[in-house]
Amino acid sequence: MAEENKTYEYLPENYEEEILMSRKKSKTGRESAGGQKLNINSLMDILTIMLVFLLKSYATDPINITPGPDLDIPKSTSMLQPAATVTVTVAKSSIVVDNEPVSVVKDGKVEASQKRGGEDAYFIIPLNKALVEAVEKKRRLEAINPTVKFDGVCTIVMDKESPYRLLTEVMYTAGQAEFSNFKFATISTAG
Repeated sequence: MAEENKTYEYLPENYEEEILMSRKKSKTGRESAGGQKLNINSLMDILTIMLVFLLKSYATDPINITPGPDLDIPKSTSMLQPAATVTVTVAKSSIVVDNEPVSVVKDGKVEASQKRGGEDAYFIIPLNKALVEAVEKKRRLEAINPTVKFDGVCTIVMDKESPYRLLTEVMYTAGQAEFSNFKFATISTAG
């Protein structure tokens, strides 16, 4: 017990008062400034995490497909990765080119007014117009950037219950717009 009351010579006599005063100053300084200060390292960590998240979520797949009640995509065991191509999506109610709706589908058919040659024709006018614009855009990019090449590849994303006739109409129209190679998007069930 005698050692507990022992004073240390290297500490000032008013040491406890100085600690209390410094605590009061730091508390009043924080309250008047509006709260605790954030460390710059913490802010940089937060920004880095946000940047990595955004890069991972926006640059993962060249084809962004959102299945829903209007689009039920077939399943496959294929392990091939999708490539960045012009994408034609054929849902139960519409035909979409690169996320832009171009034609209406009703009961598995395109309206006769949207076809060249009537109801029995294969050529879908609005689809052809959108695909020709996509080809022209690729050709302009090809002229500016030598790494971009138009290779005539088109990816078709189609509802698994769509009729074969609608598929042939879409493929025929795409062929008329200089697309000669077709890839079909499916949902992979493998591994």
